Amino acid sequence: MEGTDLTVIDRLRTLGIPRDSLTAIRSRGARLLPLGPADAIKQFLLLAFFYVAYALARAIPGGQDVKARVNGDAVMGAERALHIYIEPWVQAKLSHWDALLSFFNLYYVYCHLTVVFVCLVWLYARNPSTYSLYRNWLMTINGVALVFYMLLPTAPPRLIHTSGIVDTLWLLSPVNFQRGLLAETANVYAAIPSLHFCWAMFVGMAIFMSTRNRVARSFAVFHPSMMLLTIVVTGNHWLFDAAAGALVVLGAHALAVRGGRARVVEMPMAVQRGGSVR
Repeated sequence: MEGTDLTVIDRLRTLGIPRDSLTAIRSRGARLLPLGPADAIKQFLLLAFFYVAYALARAIPGGQDVKARVNGDAVMGAERALHIYIEPWVQAKLSHWDALLSFFNLYYVYCHLTVVFVCLVWLYARNPSTYSLYRNWLMTINGVALVFYMLLPTAPPRLIHTSGIVDTLWLLSPVNFQRGLLAETANVYAAIPSLHFCWAMFVGMAIFMSTRNRVARSFAVFHPSMMLLTIVVTGNHWLFDAAAGALVVLGAHALAVRGGRARVVEMPMAVQRGGSVR
């Protein structure tokens, strides 16, 4: 093994790369992939498979237009009864500048998946021994949300004509639910809970649970707050959807923690019986 290393180093030196640089590269690689590339690839494929399966299942429910719009009207009526129906007011106040609306559109489309992916990579590189808890937590969030989408299809504010709310993505964004791949694959009645807010809240809680860094914790507050404002301004969710999302995140965390404790208890028992633990 040492001979191979020396050969590699010699080849790199011929390219003008010093041995110290190679050591630094290896050190960074060890920090990013603490359990090696094989485990990192396994974790990535597991999440990718789950996300594809979830996306396909989420897009399957169809023919529920009437039920979804009835449920959307019910949510709007409940918010009005509780005097918290502020979505039209918020959108009106922030719709005077196209540049600002475009920012919210971009945040809605591109920060949803990107931020949670970066967060998962950071969690894995930071402490792989606790990563499985966060992975299972996120997967549970998606599983619970999928059950809601199938049993309780709900139209978002932008599809309720009496809501006074417009679809800002359709107005100003080339990526929207009216055309393109998103229109072909998305379930437009997946409003309760708001998965955008679920993932943002997951990111915020995960960061707070993993570090005391002030900059990181500031982002942990900023991102869910910005996503909450974004889903309202773009007309894609009711406040009720975000509240339901918060409950889903907290409930999924409890289930993930309970599952992790059960596994810890089972491992010593398996060892005592002479069984192998994987």
